[in-house]
Amino acid sequence: MRWADSQDARAEPVDEPAHPTITDHERGAGAVAHSLEQLVRVHFARSFVHGLKPAQWHALRYFAVMPQEQRTVTAFARHRGSTMGTASTTISALVRKGYLGRRGSGARNSGLHVTEEGHELLSDDPINELVQAIDTLDPQERSALERALPKLVDYMTRGD
Repeated sequence: MRWADSQDARAEPVDEPAHPTITDHERGAGAVAHSLEQLVRVHFARSFVHGLKPAQWHALRYFAVMPQEQRTVTAFARHRGSTMGTASTTISALVRKGYLGRRGSGARNSGLHVTEEGHELLSDDPINELVQAIDTLDPQERSALERALPKLVDYMTRGD
């Protein structure tokens, strides 16, 4: 809020248009954005379990499902949209904890694999709770999410 005339003690406040995500949080795109943000926050907060951070869970999932040729630090960094240093730090922590192993000489970009301990840990992956929540939606709602969310991710990663 600003004042019509800051020099005049009798000046009336002037209403300025508020940012749409603040005023439209109860309906429309603003409501969807607020709900998505809250969902991400709840999931993120619940992902600090079993001594792992959310990024480490993401990495463990990545290496569990990707083809062998994409199980490298470089490919993971590209997938995650992070720097090589950040990806390497995340992966090193998982190797140190025994959840990921390196194939070959142990070089930085050698193939990585999820260890038996890593697979056991994935059975208690915090993303499973989100999967269960999505499973409570009716088929039309799930279908709408399946179509819409990749479009939102694509838009946000392009930076448009």
